[in-house]
This record gives sequence, structure tokens and C-alpha cells, in this order.
Amino acid sequence: MAAVTLGSKTVGSIIKLREDGKLVEFYVAKHNYESRLNGSGRTLLVRKNCHSSRPWYSATIRRNPYSESDIDDWFNNTYKKLLDSTILAVISTTKIYCAETVTSTNTVAVSRPVFALSGTELGLSAADGGHAQNTMAVEGSALPISSILKTTPNQWTRSPCTNGSECAWCLTSNGKLYGANMGSSYGSRPSFTLPASLYISDDGSVTTNAAPGTPSSISVPNNINGGSTITVSWGASTDAEGNLEGYIVQRSVNGGSTWTQIYQGSGRSTTNTVAFGTESVMYRVKAYDSEGLQSGWRTSQQITVLNNNAPSAPASIAVPEIVNAGQAFAVTWGAASDSDGDLAGYSLERQLNGGSWAEVYNGTALTYTDTLEKGWNTVTYRVRAYDAHTAYSGYVTSPTRPVNNNTAPVISGQDSALGLKTGSFSQSYTVTDAESDAVTVTEFVDNVQLRAYPVTLGQAQAVTVPREVWLTLANGNHQLRVEASDGNAAAVRVWTFSKRETVICFRLAAPEETDTAATKVLVSPTWNVAGATAKIEACNNAFDEAPAWEDITAMVLLNRVYNFQNKAKTAGKWGVDFRFTITKNEGYEGEVSITGFGGAYE
Repeated sequence: MAAVTLGSKTVGSIIKLREDGKLVEFYVAKHNYESRLNGSGRTLLVRKNCHSSRPWYSATIRRNPYSESDIDDWFNNTYKKLLDSTILAVISTTKIYCAETVTSTNTVAVSRPVFALSGTELGLSAADGGHAQNTMAVEGSALPISSILKTTPNQWTRSPCTNGSECAWCLTSNGKLYGANMGSSYGSRPSFTLPASLYISDDGSVTTNAAPGTPSSISVPNNINGGSTITVSWGASTDAEGNLEGYIVQRSVNGGSTWTQIYQGSGRSTTNTVAFGTESVMYRVKAYDSEGLQSGWRTSQQITVLNNNAPSAPASIAVPEIVNAGQAFAVTWGAASDSDGDLAGYSLERQLNGGSWAEVYNGTALTYTDTLEKGWNTVTYRVRAYDAHTAYSGYVTSPTRPVNNNTAPVISGQDSALGLKTGSFSQSYTVTDAESDAVTVTEFVDNVQLRAYPVTLGQAQAVTVPREVWLTLANGNHQLRVEASDGNAAAVRVWTFSKRETVICFRLAAPEETDTAATKVLVSPTWNVAGATAKIEACNNAFDEAPAWEDITAMVLLNRVYNFQNKAKTAGKWGVDFRFTITKNEGYEGEVSITGFGGAYE
């Protein structure tokens, strides 16, 4: 229900007040009534019709001024009590001009809550009464709607006739004055003033309810992204009557030229989605009460909307299938894209045992190394991208991984470099396990397994590079590796070493026995000896304590048969053996190798 102030009502319009519980019509007769006596801010109301008929003064001696009349007493006692209590609370008293006595044209100011209009206020004078001998004091001035007010006949004025007779002026049906006997009964038409600040409802009824105060503040985010949903909040309004009912919120996207309502209710905040592409936005709020009175608007500043696209979600996320507590592991994710080209980074969050999410990393990398303490059963990760305007993508979430709380075995020592090695060697170590689990150790040279065995915990062990393995290693850097596993977790120890040999020297593992002394021999090696010097020797008395080695290099290089020179032996049997010596030339860095050889003898 809308309402306006009494002071804004047009003079001559109708309002309604309650008399004895019923709505009665009153004219708005004049604003700022008798301002020289009452100041500004009070509006004169005149009942549209007379209330009832009664005498002006009924005593035997009726020569009295209006201030002592019966009708004045009735207005301010009997009639006044008929008015609604809310009107009585604000009616107060009004100063009016009255004839000083019934025989005087002089006026005095008297104060009354309710009063009759004077003949002057009805726009009349004594001459309008048709009795030249009668006069009338000038009590105030003609009201703006005097012509309307004169259409109600047979109403008493507050103006006595000054000819000394026992009469007062009464308005007749032809709009003229009539000097009527004070003891006669004519219409009583009450008038009074009310504060101009009172509110008038759209049905014309008056209310003493005041509009609520303007909300104390309005809050809108300083940064708004197109397509996002924001919260608009505002401060509370005050209301003198305590009948505040709610708030109305409007939005403008064109700098305040037009407004659209987005909320009405009793709350002090609301959410609003700002469409992508909106250039600017501003909001305003006002309060209203249960009588429909509204406060003024409280308006926010105009916010320029940032129409930024959030980045896409990262392409993937990877977590090891089993996570070992106490051991570092990597979480990785795929890159995100951003159509605006302002991708700024990633936010990685972790969830333990299905609980709440917590950020563990924020930055530009695509990987994060995490280590979990013992005691957690499961772990899950999720990652999202964000741009320079703090717009976030959706999450990509990893599978939930079990956490292995077993303690891995411990291999003594530290990973280290053993330097240059010149032949078969061993490296010692010891394995322990906190839970005393059964542990299997596997030893490697590079990726070649040497052995696997159940280790005795706490006992010194050694990994050995056998001679036959050593001979197969090329010159350069190599790795000696020991792995210890209890079936749930594993430890690894790595030693690095280098091999740099310039001479290869070998012979048969055992001589070939012959019935008689061999006289000829043919050797065909498979090798790469460019950049090296090769020497091949053979003997036919290989079982002797000092075999007679003969240099057959020249014939081997020509792929020809060599004739043995030796004819004697000291051992009990004859036998053939071969000896190879290959020496890399000084300054040559290329590969030198022999992978095998074939031979025949007779």
C-alpha cells in the first residue's frame, strides 16, 4: 500500500480520518495554516460535512465570545474524544484568530485543538449577511477552498455578530451569512490541523506511521567477473514504529538509466548472477514497512565488470598406485589452457582418509613432491587451474590411493661414487628392517642381475662384480645397485664406478689335451681392434709348468695356419692353449673389443 505525506496532498483533496471507529472524509483546506501564529508544517483539515446540529451558546445570557461558547466546549471535549487515538496523539493545539468580545471587531489569538471556521475563512464578510447594522471581526483570511466549503449550508462559524444582539454568524444554503440566535441549533463542522509529515494511504486514510530510514549502507564486491554470482548486502534500516517489513533491491546495467528489481524480502543480503558480457553494474536498496511506506534509496558505486574466461581444467592427474608413508612421491598433472592467455598457475589439494580438502601446492609447476606421515589409510588429490584474475577452472580428481604404512628396509651407507675400478671388486653393506620383516635383496651391475637372496638382517653383506662380468663391461661409467624389499616397501642403494682399461689379456679356461704334439694351428678371432695392438700366442705343451708360448699374431692377421716350433714337453701329456693380449694405442678413445674366436689344430 503506497503512501504520501499530508503536506504533499493537493489543497481541496479528500482524506479520511476515523471518528468513533468509522472513516469520515475531510478536506485538505490549507498547508502551513496561520504560519505567523503556528509556524510552518501544519495542514488545516475541515470535515466535509457537518457532524451534528447544536446551539452556539445555550445559557440564558448568551453574550459571550467564541472562546467561551458551548460549541467550542463540545468540539474540544465530546467531539475530540471521537477521534482515533493515533490522531489524538498528534493533533496538539492550533492558534486561531477570534473576536475579542461579541461586540468588538478586534481579534485575539487563542489556542484550540478543534475549532469552527470563521466567516472570514469562508471568504465572507458582514456585508454578505444582508444586515447593514451588523458587523464581523476579520478573523484570519479566506481559505483557498472557501468556495467549496461554502457549499455546506447551515453551519455555525466562530464569528459572533458585533451589534450586541445574542447571535452568531451562520452559513445559509445560498452561501451567505445569517445572524442566527446563539441558542438555535445549526451544524457543527469541526476543523483542526495535523502535522504535514503524516502519511496518507492510497485509500485516503491518514496514518501516523513514519517511513523507515534509508538503509545505512550497501556492499558490492569491488571486482566482479562476468558470468559469476555475487553477494549484495546492506545495512539495517531504522523504523520508529518497529514495523519494518523488508527491503527492495534493484540493479542497473546502464549506469542508473534504468533499474530492474532483483530482490524483495526481509533478508539483508541477496545473490545475483552478472551475465557474461555485462559492461558495468550498480545496485540500490530501500526499506519498506508494513504500512507500505518506503525509505529513500541507498545506491552502490558503479562497478566495471571483468569479462574474463576461466581456464580449462587440467588435462589429467596422476598419483602412484600405492603411496608409501614416509617416502617422497610425485603427483603430476596435465597442462590447462586459457582462451584469454592469462593462465597463472595451479592449486593442488589433498584429502586424507576421505576428510576435508586442504591446499598443499600453489604455483606454475605441473608436479608436486609429497611425503605422508604414517597413520593415514587413503589419500586423494585434486587440481584446478587459475588465471591472473583469480578465475578458477573445475577440478580434476585422482583415484583414491591406499597408503602403505610399512617401513621400508634400510640399506646402510649412502649413495656414492666409488671412482675408477681396475678389475673385479666388492662393496659391503648391511640391511635392517624396523618391523623385522623377511627381506629379499637383489644385486645388479647396471641392469644385469648378479643374484637375489633372503638376507640376514643386521649381518654384513657384500656385492661382488665377478671377473667374468667385469670383462663384459665396456669402458665408461657403470652402476652397482642393491635393492632390499620386504614385500610392501623397498629401499635402494646405488654406487657408481668407472672402468677404463687399455689392455685385454685372457686365455682358455683349461688347455685342450692332445694325443701327440700339435704341429699346426689356425685361429680366427671376432674382434674390433682398430686403434689397438693385438698379440696372439699359442702353445702345444700347455700342461708344462712353463709352456713354450709362440707368437702367432702375424699368421692370425693373415688368416693362415701357423706351424708349431716346439717339439718337447715336461708334463705327462700334450695340450693346446691360446693367449690374447690386446693393448689400446695411446690417445685412442674409440671402442676396442673381442667377442670370441674360432680355432683348429692338428
